Amino acid sequence: MDIAEEQATKILIAVSRSSVKGYPHASLSSINAFHWTLDKLVKTSCSHLFKLYILHVQVPDEDGFDDMDSIYASPDDFKDVNDRDRIRGIHLLEYFVKHCNEIGVPCEARVKKGDAKEVICREVQNLHPDILVVGSRGLGPVQRKASIGYTE
Repeated sequence: MDIAEEQATKILIAVSRSSVKGYPHASLSSINAFHWTLDKLVKTSCSHLFKLYILHVQVPDEDGFDDMDSIYASPDDFKDVNDRDRIRGIHLLEYFVKHCNEIGVPCEARVKKGDAKEVICREVQNLHPDILVVGSRGLGPVQRKASIGYTE
């Protein structure tokens, strides 16, 4: 790690897939959090060097069927689930990495599995980012304020 990278402001952005069934792209909340970070933190401060860490947490499917339409699945149907999940995670991160490369912002993308809260906390402990950015989890303004205990 060179001196410039050691002095970089590290920003960890947690992103997720859209909850709309069949829509394999990032959630609007994740896209908005990413662009907010670029617009408000990275682009407005030319005197600092930034490094973005993009994290996608894949939550394991509880029932083991993961969007399958039939309970009459053969063992072959489950054989490539891990590869399929890995490819989905990489495809999701592609948008963010490509955009960072286009504007010249160094970034690292990671796909981890587990409970999102626990994985994000573990990554914060490992990376020691200066800033953690997460989206609103798809909540609207009223729900978002209620979920964080906001009062005026």
